Amino acid sequence: MKTTIYPGRYTAEVKDDFVVFIIGMRINKLTAVTKWLPVAQAMGPMIKELYQNPEWGFLHSEYSLGWRIITLTQYWRSFDDLEAYARGERHAEAWKNFSQKIGSDGTVGIFHESYQIKKGQCEALYSNMPKYGLGKAFEQILITKENQTARKRLKKV
Repeated sequence: MKTTIYPGRYTAEVKDDFVVFIIGMRINKLTAVTKWLPVAQAMGPMIKELYQNPEWGFLHSEYSLGWRIITLTQYWRSFDDLEAYARGERHAEAWKNFSQKIGSDGTVGIFHESYQIKKGQCEALYSNMPKYGLGKAFEQILITKENQTARKRLKKV
């Protein structure tokens, strides 16, 4: 699949409140492949399921890889939607598997952070990029004179 690059400067037009959910794992013991690989593989089916069911409130996800860490930044319509999914069947199964196979043995760490963002409390800039982050979760629009600075995009002129 070819990635479309959008030449020029763009921002995201976010018209409602939303939630940013950051979730990830840290490989604490590199040699314990049989412990951390299943944890890493568990996220894919959940993300696929979320994209197939937009009515659940999931908007978009971005993956980031770092040394020992895999992070997903997710965008959700609301905290209630995120919480409903977290209490659902697929996530409960993944959490149960993690607890049974890893528990507190220290080989794999997991983390998450949730941020509730009110309308008008975020801004974004994308220059010569494919659609990404907020620009992919919401609508990506051209930067104009009216929204050319972060302050103007936050409507704090």
